[in-house]
Amino acid sequence: MIRIFDRYLLREVIHGWLVVTVILWLILVSNRLVRYLGDAAAGEIPGSVVFKLLGLKMVWYLVHVVPFALALGVIIGLGRMYRDNEMTVMSACGVGPLHIYKPLLTFGAVVAVLLGWLSLYVSPAVEGMSLQLRAEAEQRADLTVLGAGRFNAIQSGRLTFYAERLSDDRQQMENLFIVVRDRFDESKNQQVIKAKSAYRRRDEKSGDNYLVLVDGYRYEGRPGMKNYRIMKFREYGIRIDLPGVRKASSKLVATPTARLVGSSDPERRAELQWRLAMPLSVMVLLFLSVPLCKSSPRQGHYGRLVMAILLFVVYYNLLGAAKVWVEKGTVPASIGLWWVPVLAVILALILLNTDRLVSRFGRFA
Repeated sequence: MIRIFDRYLLREVIHGWLVVTVILWLILVSNRLVRYLGDAAAGEIPGSVVFKLLGLKMVWYLVHVVPFALALGVIIGLGRMYRDNEMTVMSACGVGPLHIYKPLLTFGAVVAVLLGWLSLYVSPAVEGMSLQLRAEAEQRADLTVLGAGRFNAIQSGRLTFYAERLSDDRQQMENLFIVVRDRFDESKNQQVIKAKSAYRRRDEKSGDNYLVLVDGYRYEGRPGMKNYRIMKFREYGIRIDLPGVRKASSKLVATPTARLVGSSDPERRAELQWRLAMPLSVMVLLFLSVPLCKSSPRQGHYGRLVMAILLFVVYYNLLGAAKVWVEKGTVPASIGLWWVPVLAVILALILLNTDRLVSRFGRFA
């Protein structure tokens, strides 16, 4: 009978887990998609890389969603069994907490191993690819997002372009109208430039990017004032400040785990502990979720679920706060993030023994 119960319990939990995972994952991915589309509309990245960046970000989201979703799956599955009196019948047949924990923790260990692989190895590599792609996209964005026949503001409004036509590769423009203004000092003279064509060029020595204007005029002065200058040019270069290509290893989230092991730097140690905390959280939240499921048929369907969500949110926030404290040296790395899972386990033990404590104190009342 125990084996039948194990299969039945896991089926209920896995079903709830998959549903919650898909819902949370879609919410996070949709939110990220809106942000990427906003960046593309603002000219920070080309639209062609939006879905590539989104695909890479999905892996990072999966690592952080799985522990939370699995614990909610347990709450949903066991909670329904308690409300339908199935657990009451199971208890009468000799099914206790140990019988509940055995299939859950076994399944949780498998999920934790897979999540550890994602967190320690796959996620940093994917984050490195995402950062590199984003940096390269930002470097190309100032010209590739320009559209013909409309005004295009780039570099946070410092340059405003109007191009009648663009080449197929969007690297050359024809019949340009450009306004160059100082974002920090409006009293400085602004420049209005008109040119027949323009192309992009990169200085190999300095690495600076230039928009080279061909056959045009430059007007410099302040609107409404007569002290302006007119200059004719055959070629005129405007330096375009583009973000340099960032290396994937420039951020800790993209640093390979092997480089974090053994480091004495607080930030690196905090990042390593954070990666290890994700698979550990699978087991901790599973252990905590079982006593949170216990309810009577007369209790509301969502009371325990709301309380569990609040506890899980507090758990994640404490992990984030502990990570920051380790980075800043407020908490020693030897303590690190580990006190948060310990607190969760202690709370689970208290909840598991609540009925026993209540009955014991009730006899002395």
